[in-house]
Amino acid sequence: MANDGGLHNVLQTSERISDCLFSLSQHDGHRSGDTTSAGVKRKPSRSLSEISGNTDRSIRMDLAQHTSAELNKVVAPLIKELENLDASALLSLNPSKDGRGATLDPLRGLTVPPIHDLVSPPYRNGGPNIVRYLHVKEVPHKYSVGIFIFPPHGAIPLHDHPDMVVISRILYGSLEVQSYDVLPDNGNIDHNDNSDRKKRCNDRTLATSSSSKPPSALRRTLNKMKDLVSPTMLSYKENEDVPVDSVLHVKPNQDDKNSPLVISAPTVTCLYPHEGNCHAFVAGPNGAAVLDVLLPPYYADDDRDCTFYDGSSADKQSSSCTLTPIDQPSDFHCIGGSYGRFGECEEDSSDEDPEDDGKMSTSCNLS
Repeated sequence: MANDGGLHNVLQTSERISDCLFSLSQHDGHRSGDTTSAGVKRKPSRSLSEISGNTDRSIRMDLAQHTSAELNKVVAPLIKELENLDASALLSLNPSKDGRGATLDPLRGLTVPPIHDLVSPPYRNGGPNIVRYLHVKEVPHKYSVGIFIFPPHGAIPLHDHPDMVVISRILYGSLEVQSYDVLPDNGNIDHNDNSDRKKRCNDRTLATSSSSKPPSALRRTLNKMKDLVSPTMLSYKENEDVPVDSVLHVKPNQDDKNSPLVISAPTVTCLYPHEGNCHAFVAGPNGAAVLDVLLPPYYADDDRDCTFYDGSSADKQSSSCTLTPIDQPSDFHCIGGSYGRFGECEEDSSDEDPEDDGKMSTSCNLS
């Protein structure tokens, strides 16, 4: 059996942690009578058993009602598994100490050759800012796992993760990070009740790529991440003007506001519904690879759509500022692909609700 670098443990733990997050949400909702917490308006929660036999697949974890500390306590085992990942085994890379290539482990002086040119199908003539996405696994409404492959100086624009926890492990390379905390009351704006705004700001036109592989399964899986990830080249489309009251109220999530935050492999980061929820990345000179675990995945019908923001006018020296939703920047493309064992999506029951098959036990401390 091939060495997966610890990926199996990450997937098992992601399954367990997603169940724990849902149980935590239900436990708190039943205890508190579904009251508003931290200034965030909440939608009524329902139990998994109420939904499993229903055609309405909406499973809301309501994570925004919890503090980052509460959520960190639940996801800590998953953070540990990501810290233990062997990135070179995961990506079938040969580390060296010759100082050439992307950083793998600076403490041991290890580097690896970047793989952005090895992802298929190739898109070398599509411009410099093409980030590739390798699908790993998704369980609808619970979690998704994927790997973003950045070319040298490649960037992902400022975007959000509404009512989600996202844990990221840098597999190799380095990233310059721009990060913002979402203010809990969001200026008395209901951030959960913004489906109309997100629909306008995220409407896109997909231009068919020349990939020779059948895209149906990959398209279905990646489309759940909306336009942030697509198996085809994305084209820009002008939309309506953004309403003035749809801006996002945030504060910079950075101790030193005078210099950019740079993180490198093997760092693990975690964002929460309010802490660090809006961020942007620019890769270093050797690119980067980042494994993301989204809890739960993007899903527009549950108001978990990905929205891009204009951060150019944000005052990083101020204690708070506003971000305006924008269309996807025309110079950014994220294209699904394949590399080694990653990127192929099997036709399965991913459009159906996940059911507990009894193979994994869940133990959650809700105290």
